[in-house]
Amino acid sequence: MVRTRNVGINPQRQIQRNRTLAKRISNQLVRSYLRKCPITEGKNLLLKLTRDWIIPEDPIVIFETKYPFRLKANLANPEHQYLYFYGTHDERYVVTKLLKIIKPGDICWDIGANIGFYTCLLASQVKDRGAVLAFEPAVRTCDYLQENVSLNEFTNVTVVNKGLGENREQRQLYYSEAALAEGTASLKYPNGRTASERVTLDTIDNLIGKLPMPDFIKIDVEGSQLEVLRGGERFLKTHAPLLMAELKDVGETNRDDFCEIEKYITDLGYSLYEIEKYALKRCTHISDSKKRNFFLANEDSPAFQRIATLCSINC
Repeated sequence: MVRTRNVGINPQRQIQRNRTLAKRISNQLVRSYLRKCPITEGKNLLLKLTRDWIIPEDPIVIFETKYPFRLKANLANPEHQYLYFYGTHDERYVVTKLLKIIKPGDICWDIGANIGFYTCLLASQVKDRGAVLAFEPAVRTCDYLQENVSLNEFTNVTVVNKGLGENREQRQLYYSEAALAEGTASLKYPNGRTASERVTLDTIDNLIGKLPMPDFIKIDVEGSQLEVLRGGERFLKTHAPLLMAELKDVGETNRDDFCEIEKYITDLGYSLYEIEKYALKRCTHISDSKKRNFFLANEDSPAFQRIATLCSINC
């Protein structure tokens, strides 16, 4: 008589499988709710309560966004976590306005591209007739940027491993850890950041004629915005492209810096516009605004009409 051996599933292994499955399902449900539910109240609390349970064990992930592109990110970085869970940037009103302003065929420069959320968003908007030039000085962050461009097979994006500033030079860039690809890396504010690298800076004016001339420039450079504008003064005065810049951090260490950059923007012939939920609103003083991102436009530019159509009555 042949005896059969009763081979059952290891209970511990089955428990682990069930746990993994439960985490995966919970992850999908929470992320779907955060991305699709129009009611925003309570979303932050939901994520706070579930984050430790549903976050993947491997921090390096590739995920779909709410837009026609995917991203590779490091979930050890809270900024990347937001993108992963919500499928979009925390600057959601900025995103909705960009989707209305940027047109197929536009040439866009993304100065301070980080891992490429806005680069990919712009690339998907300008289509094959347009182009995006993405500038990112940090080597590891630029690697993420290039990977995300390749991941989405964008053929209309050129990645440039440089920063832009007032002069062509080498500068020290400060951050906490290179692998985190931090969007808060700064040329100006060490603020306890223990790591840094030597990076190359160029200027807008020096690159005009060497690279496609931009219709739109996005500037997110953690306090060095005025330097970028000064490095492009000639081009900005003569061609007046649309700009979008994070300006609230300009006055982090000295509020007088707000006045300096406001005067410089005015001298260039530009006006400031706050980004609200449904419209844009003319802004005189950055320090009086609760917003951190602004559109800048010259009213004599043909492109100004794109801003005007989004302005509220306060414009």
